[in-house]
Amino acid sequence: MMTPAPQSLGLDVEILRRLSRDRLVRVLEDAPGAKDLIIDGDLMKMLDRISGATLLRSHGVEKMYRLDRLPPPVQSAQRVYVVQPSLITLKYVADHVHSDKLNHPDIHIHLVVVPRLVSWVTALLEEEGLYGVVMLHEFTPDFIPLDNDLLSLEMTNFFRNAFLEGDFSGCVSVARAINTLQGLYGRIPNVLAHGRAAKAVMNTLEILNEQDSPKKVHQTPEIGHLFIFDRDADYVTPLLTQLTYEGVLDEHFGIHAGVVEFPSDVVGQDSPRKVPLNSKDTIYDNIRNRHFAGVSSYLITRAREVKAKKDQAQNMTTGQIRDFVANELRTLQALQATLGLHLKACETITKSMRRDFETQLATEHGLVTRAGNSGKAMKFLNDCLARMLPLAANLRLLCLYSLTQDGISRQEYEKITSQVLTAHGHKHLVTLHYLRQLGLLAVADTSNVSTGSGVSNAPLQDRLAQVTSLLPKKGSGWRTAAKRFRLIPDADEPIDLHNPTHMSYVFNGAYTPAIPKVVGDALTGRGTQSLSDNLKVLPGTTAIITPPAGSATGPRVALVVVLGGITYAEVAAFRLLALTSATRIILASTNTATGAQLVLSVAQE
Repeated sequence: MMTPAPQSLGLDVEILRRLSRDRLVRVLEDAPGAKDLIIDGDLMKMLDRISGATLLRSHGVEKMYRLDRLPPPVQSAQRVYVVQPSLITLKYVADHVHSDKLNHPDIHIHLVVVPRLVSWVTALLEEEGLYGVVMLHEFTPDFIPLDNDLLSLEMTNFFRNAFLEGDFSGCVSVARAINTLQGLYGRIPNVLAHGRAAKAVMNTLEILNEQDSPKKVHQTPEIGHLFIFDRDADYVTPLLTQLTYEGVLDEHFGIHAGVVEFPSDVVGQDSPRKVPLNSKDTIYDNIRNRHFAGVSSYLITRAREVKAKKDQAQNMTTGQIRDFVANELRTLQALQATLGLHLKACETITKSMRRDFETQLATEHGLVTRAGNSGKAMKFLNDCLARMLPLAANLRLLCLYSLTQDGISRQEYEKITSQVLTAHGHKHLVTLHYLRQLGLLAVADTSNVSTGSGVSNAPLQDRLAQVTSLLPKKGSGWRTAAKRFRLIPDADEPIDLHNPTHMSYVFNGAYTPAIPKVVGDALTGRGTQSLSDNLKVLPGTTAIITPPAGSATGPRVALVVVLGGITYAEVAAFRLLALTSATRIILASTNTATGAQLVLSVAQE
């Protein structure tokens, strides 16, 4: 059984929520008095984690609306828009302001841009004739604690913005958030950063460090290690089907800002119910990292224990019953309700699984371990496309197939493209292009060489083909990386799924998530030079900072930042690593993500 990692090392991450809440309050007080709040839909869950409706109302917010194309009715003399810097979103706001000013000339409009007020926002307002009419503000939240070991900036668009569009402006917000942590807990002495976005974060962090006060520089560090990775360092992990309970919940119901919304058939009432997921719930804390196959049996055992304890009341004296009701009954009833909720969730998930779920898993795991036949995997993918399964499922399997084969041939790509477009529409030709651009869909480049006269020269073609095959190809390094980092456990190595000691348990023992593996190698003392050499096979460059000889290396506390989204499978692997390495590991990311969310973030609508 996997027990929670000890959290007794003195770092109170809840202070980050209070810092973000205080910043939000200061922004709201810049618009004193009664006001309506119009919020970008992608920011609602984040704001709810920071403040909640009660705090907003105590600072003058009378009505709250989700930003839509049409403006909501005017209820107050002030409107405060809280939005991300998106062109479509800002155009909605501009249209709202024009409409409201026409009918309510005295209304005051405030625009709060999250996380940074970028220059083109001002330029857009000038084009719309609204510069000076709309009062501009900036709200930069720090990492939001989703739990005592998991932090998020809830930047759900970071992956597309950075890795597809090349917009690394979000890295400034990440660097600021890390710098806030260093302000609280001292400058982190050991740093390993890998990837393009990680480099941008490090560059900004260096500038912020130069601006630090001498007091912070000489403060004794409470965090010993900082690791920063781009999501594209390991695409295989999010593409594989998650098998821990928390990962399965995210795949089936969606976990947003640490909250799951269970549908009405799970909660047994007419409307869905939002349930926060964290270690404060002792039942959930005991099942979140378990392999899904063992969750129901654990819940049933606990439910029987709770029922047996309640049944004991039948043989109690009047005094004992009074004590029981006063001290234990409410706790047992709450436990019974929680156990029932998660049992129903397990039942709903099991019923909704595809009939070929086991075949899907065998195909995925066969691809990464090479225990399966690639021809059979392609046939299974073709069957999935023929059955017109959901776009995300088909693209996820296609990308996994291409990466684990170190790129598919041009002929295979053209054939599979035709099937994808037939199943899901020709607009997804753009989606496939974006997936290739990201490196999620790897296509091996092949050159057809002929002489200028059009006469084939076979020996020359063969030699040029040999030379071409030696050149590096985009998306062609996964198999090498898997070997270098020993991501595939030995076939004869026993992996206990229910009492895990190996991080690969999150994928049935078929694959170890690469980022936790690299962090584990660094924490357990594998040579820095060896690790640096191994990282060269991953996309991007590596930066390593170590403290001067003789200086403090810091405590056994590590901060791991993943740029572009972290999966709950990785979270579970890191929690196991924390136990086995006797290290407190704090995870931070731009957001939590699934493979479906990654591929759909670039899907053509």
